[in-house]
Amino acid sequence: MKKIKLSVWALLSSFFILSTTSCEPNDEPDPDGGEEGWSGYVVGLRATEGDASADYIVSVDDLMSGVITSEGQGIEQSGWSYYTAVGDNYLSIGYTLNECIGYKVDAGELFLNSKFVFERIDCVGPLEGDSFLAIGAPWGGGSYDCQLQVVDAGDVAITKTVKHPIYESYFYVDSLDEEVRLNAWPTSTHLAGDKLYVSFYPLHGTSWETPLVDKAYVTVYSYPGLEYIKTFEDDRTSPIGYYGGQPSLVTTESGDIYTISSSSYFAGFTHVSQPSGVLRIKAGATEFDQDYFFNVEEDYGYKIQNAVYAGGGKAVARISDPENDTGREVQWAGFGNFDVMEVAVIDLEARTLTRVSEIPVHAGQYQTPYLVEDGKVYMSIRQNETGKAYVYRIDPETATAERGAEIDGIELQGIFKHN
Repeated sequence: MKKIKLSVWALLSSFFILSTTSCEPNDEPDPDGGEEGWSGYVVGLRATEGDASADYIVSVDDLMSGVITSEGQGIEQSGWSYYTAVGDNYLSIGYTLNECIGYKVDAGELFLNSKFVFERIDCVGPLEGDSFLAIGAPWGGGSYDCQLQVVDAGDVAITKTVKHPIYESYFYVDSLDEEVRLNAWPTSTHLAGDKLYVSFYPLHGTSWETPLVDKAYVTVYSYPGLEYIKTFEDDRTSPIGYYGGQPSLVTTESGDIYTISSSSYFAGFTHVSQPSGVLRIKAGATEFDQDYFFNVEEDYGYKIQNAVYAGGGKAVARISDPENDTGREVQWAGFGNFDVMEVAVIDLEARTLTRVSEIPVHAGQYQTPYLVEDGKVYMSIRQNETGKAYVYRIDPETATAERGAEIDGIELQGIFKHN
């Protein structure tokens, strides 16, 4: 693989460009149509990129055959968006327009439910019932409080907001021998009973420098009160997760939480000092398990970027080759501009990694979407080299994959099952 060189600011600007047109459905749902009889999928489709970027939310019958397209169907979004779903509620979250739009499905057709305007949403995670957590991170310095927002997905409305730093304080001494305070950027969340876990990394909000990368950090809040309880850390690996809400907290049937640390320039870090790996938080605990560490980089020669739990102790993960992850000249390369990602199955208990050879080296994404259905994992895979994108279905038991539907566009930014 060739060495990769890019400007971080050029890359950031390239995938933050939004279109200025929007289209909303005019048709009301048919009250007699009903949803019974339709069992399909709802996807967020990035149809084009660059100055004419167009995102759509589309309902499709099948992920494994044909072509997934917005032509003649779907609802165009007001520019660059990312997606989440709670039950039968599908939400499109705008990147710069700060508008969250909720959709429902009637007889296989999407229709607008409602929408709200927000100040910031940078990381989302499920809560109880029809609610999800939307964290607004401090951006650009100044304020160090995060907005912990509870959103009712059915009503498409923020029902509670609590402002609090994710950490008490983190400082570093810069090259001018001045003490600098850092923001904490949320990366992933998990609700376990009356405890809400939030992973994060220290970040200088104006320069995007990450000078403190030698520990993994998790903060615990009470739930539903959202009161700060504590922050705990571990120096065996790097911060958990990275920018864009990449899935980085993996929870098993037992309630144990496994954390993903990339320690990667590809993920946007400006320094790397620790190996990429997996830590464990035992069910209900508020400390890392000192008897468990899967050093993925040392044991298998890969960096693990993000992952989803597939069941039976196994996770499906995006991984990358450390030989190309060499410095700031490749910072942010994992966000789509270069083919640097592979896919593997991780056995969390046995601490093994098996590469899925049927999936080629490909581009990464913002907020990597995974769909787990019937023990299989569906992913959007795009190669810059070929300009082609497809859905792949991974079997974690055999560490094999099957290529499915062609994606008429750049990638799927969200993949959800509708029953």
